[in-house]
Amino acid sequence: MNIRQLEAFHATIEAGSVTLAGEKLGISQPAVSKLLRSFSEACGFQLFTRSGGRLVPTLEARMLAVEVERMFSGTKRIARLAEAVRNREWGEVTIAAPPALATRYLSQALSPFLKEQPDIHFTLQSRTSPRIGELVAAGQIDIGLSVLPFDHPNVSSQVIMRFSMVCILPVSHPLAKRQVIEIDDLRNVPFISLARDDCSLMTIDRAFQLKGVQKRNRIEVPLSETACSLVANGVGISIVPPFVGLDYAEDRLVRRALLPETFMDVWLLTPSGRPPSLASQKLVEFIRAAVSPFDQRVGRKAG
Repeated sequence: MNIRQLEAFHATIEAGSVTLAGEKLGISQPAVSKLLRSFSEACGFQLFTRSGGRLVPTLEARMLAVEVERMFSGTKRIARLAEAVRNREWGEVTIAAPPALATRYLSQALSPFLKEQPDIHFTLQSRTSPRIGELVAAGQIDIGLSVLPFDHPNVSSQVIMRFSMVCILPVSHPLAKRQVIEIDDLRNVPFISLARDDCSLMTIDRAFQLKGVQKRNRIEVPLSETACSLVANGVGISIVPPFVGLDYAEDRLVRRALLPETFMDVWLLTPSGRPPSLASQKLVEFIRAAVSPFDQRVGRKAG
């Protein structure tokens, strides 16, 4: 019993004739008949009888045909799966990113990709940058986005975006009338600060220190999206990444450029010890496109 015999039997059951089965398989009618005879001998019972010039499967053949159909259905599914993997339409990808990216922006930016790829199992984790590097090094995630570089032999890292922090203010705030906010303007202004373990806090504090301005922390929050909510409700001002709080209308929250410009990098971290899956490669391409509007690296190519 071999696969060609099974193919001939399956095609004959579906087509209802040896001639049509041969056309379907691309072989001659005698070749199909020969395969059916050898298959019948291997089974030890008759597969077809003739009635009124038609080929009629026996009861035993019909019983066998059920299992053969299941086998070929499984084969077709494997073929479709292989095609989906080849076209990067199937797979499993785990991403970790800092809360500023993962909480809202990244999930929104990747939604079109995920809608187009329903067979990709996607996991998005919110982690601190140091932890993200550790997860990539351990091979526990496929893609990491970090605001810190991570030097490890098991990790490949590359800067994919450099962004400048922005100042966000309530619409009613006196400074909201200005098009640009300078650090000097923020002396004694109630400030909504990010948590001490947020990597962007060090960058913000350094900007104040370089200008000799004492930052007046009034409230500390764990997430930059939380800071946006408080700002929109008139509680104070804050400094956040440019991709945060984009859902707030201008009649609730204004965004202003900050001087001197305060830059941060986003690093793409991937495991170096194993090749990325096709699904991961496609998702990386989509991530690059998603963050490109905020990339302020000098000399970068448009788009």
